[in-house]
Amino acid sequence: MLVMNNAWLEQIEIDQSLKNRYKLYQTDNIYTLLQLDTKTGIIEQVQWSLDSDNEGSVYINTEDLTYGIGYGSGSFELYPTKNMYQFILLDKTSGRKWHVQWGMESSKRWIRRIL
Repeated sequence: MLVMNNAWLEQIEIDQSLKNRYKLYQTDNIYTLLQLDTKTGIIEQVQWSLDSDNEGSVYINTEDLTYGIGYGSGSFELYPTKNMYQFILLDKTSGRKWHVQWGMESSKRWIRRIL
C-alpha cells in the first residue's frame, strides 16, 4: 500500500509541476510577450498580431540555466525594469540573476549573468 501511495504522490507532484511550468509576461509593447520556462530559465519572445503573417516567436536563450540541477517548475521568475526592453531573471532557488533584453532584431535580444 505504501508503494502505491508514493507513486500516487509522485504523480500529483509531476502534474502540479507541469501545470505551472510556463508563464507569459507582458511587455510595454502590446504585441510582444515573453514566455518563461520556469523550470529551466529559457525565455521565448512571442509576437502576436491580427495579421497571422506577423505572428511568431524567437528564443532569447536556449540554454538550461539550471545546468542540470533543476528544482522543478517555479524556480525562475522574470521582473520588469523601468526600461521596457529589459527584465531581470531570478533563479529563486539559488539567487542567481540575469539581465535580459528582448528586441525585434536578433542583435537586440540577449541575456547575460549578473555577477
